[in-house]
Amino acid sequence: MDYDSLVRKLGTFGPYQKRLLFVVFFPVIFNSFGTPVSVFLLGDHLHRCKLPNLENDSYTVQGQYHEDLINATVPILPDGSYDKCKIIVNGTLEPCSEWVYDESIFANTVSSQFNLVCDNAYLNSLGISTYFFGHLFATILGLLADIYGRRFMVVSASTVMFIVNIIMPFSYNAYMFIVLRFLDGTTGMVFYSASFIIGMELVGPSKRLFAGTLILVVYVFGELLLVFFAYFIRDWRWLQLTLGIPMVSVLCYWWPGVLPESPRWLLSRGRNDEAVKILRKAANVNKVHFEKLPKDFRLEKKDRGLLEILKELFHSKKLILRWIIVFLNWFITSALYYGLTLHIGKLGGSLYINFTLSSLVELLGYLLCLVMDRTGRKPLHLSVMFLSGVACLSSAFPVLFGDNSHNWIMIALSMIGKLGISAAFGEIYIYTGELFPTVVRSLILSSCSFGARIGSNTSPFMYNLAEGKMKTALPLMIYGVATLIIASLSILLPETKKRKLLEQVEDVEQEQDLMVDRNNGSFKSSGPNHSESEMMELTNSNDEDRNN
Repeated sequence: MDYDSLVRKLGTFGPYQKRLLFVVFFPVIFNSFGTPVSVFLLGDHLHRCKLPNLENDSYTVQGQYHEDLINATVPILPDGSYDKCKIIVNGTLEPCSEWVYDESIFANTVSSQFNLVCDNAYLNSLGISTYFFGHLFATILGLLADIYGRRFMVVSASTVMFIVNIIMPFSYNAYMFIVLRFLDGTTGMVFYSASFIIGMELVGPSKRLFAGTLILVVYVFGELLLVFFAYFIRDWRWLQLTLGIPMVSVLCYWWPGVLPESPRWLLSRGRNDEAVKILRKAANVNKVHFEKLPKDFRLEKKDRGLLEILKELFHSKKLILRWIIVFLNWFITSALYYGLTLHIGKLGGSLYINFTLSSLVELLGYLLCLVMDRTGRKPLHLSVMFLSGVACLSSAFPVLFGDNSHNWIMIALSMIGKLGISAAFGEIYIYTGELFPTVVRSLILSSCSFGARIGSNTSPFMYNLAEGKMKTALPLMIYGVATLIIASLSILLPETKKRKLLEQVEDVEQEQDLMVDRNNGSFKSSGPNHSESEMMELTNSNDEDRNN
């Protein structure tokens, strides 16, 4: 009997698992603030040069005299807006060192607090990208969960995350804020990954797709809660403090009675007595009899070294081509998702309405993943990728050839693109795992996750490539064209619905002959070393990488 069979015996999705998922998924609400909060902390804060010798200068025109003074002092650009970085002093055009900011959307942001504009504008983008660099660093720290345990990583990361978010509003310069954002990104990803694994390792295989989708739904709920607070709290310091204080609740995780260790990890470390104690408690809550581990119980072990894995991978040209295509899919999916999320304020219209709509279509995209077992992996993947590509490319045209009255078209098309790419975010992980054999699956998933992190790190800089209308249109065009090209390449990928998971590299040549063998909703393979735990590995990779 393997571990997944033992979980089915205890109850695939009984009261104990439901309680545990509530415990580990509840803090995801706070965790979901991390990425999109950049929209409100580091948003596009309209500004112009401050008029010299005018103490009460403001971005809003105070009267005709004020307007005349602005027109005589601040250069007017061809599009009718005021120059943001230069001022006329004694008939000479000079860079300015003070600015005034529009307070109609934000009262105070990190950008206005530390003047992250003009020559210092790169610090604004850096403040966003360092959060993703933290995600990248977390992929290394995440390996410690296999050494010190899932529970230790959850409680330690959540504690540091709480401290960082409380300190952040008191940043005395931009550099301190950027360092804290890096730590927030690192601890947030470590916390999310380890806590999710704890929950998934006690859920039966047939419920893991549902549980994996559920955590994404919780993530969206957090985004909606974020925009609610951001609408009423327009000062970044108070907003960040408001979001950080409730995180104190995660400190109760230090008590083992609230969050137990993963029995699977305990068994893998030979700590069977501790694991049996937790499993016995789960059985009691689920009203199932359990006293001790069955005599035939075993945990699957993978003994292959890295060199042997690489030899297996490069043995097949088909797998290499497949790897390249999938890597590009992860890259563009992450780049487009975060590109549309972080720059929602550049779409025009109400920032808060656009953010709310974006979150709702994201929720719909995640729910589409539930139909994956009916539609098949490939049809759903191609549909949402082509949908996103066409929508993003089309949304650039109202920007280039329309006026403000056509802005709603651009917003609607961008939302369609967000819908498609959110669905792609939800399904690409499981599809990827099913495309590759067991001997190289972990390596492929890790490398693709790295590619996704690279993609997300490009998103903060995409809207700095041009000025004027092209500032908004060019990123949408790049995202659209790139997505369509990669979607076209994905046509070469095979369908994996109703097919056993591949075990060895040579299975790739006969994969069309592999048929699925279902038992209680789980997948089995013809390979002698395969178990349903492989499907859990795929689902884990899905939601570990999706931290918001």
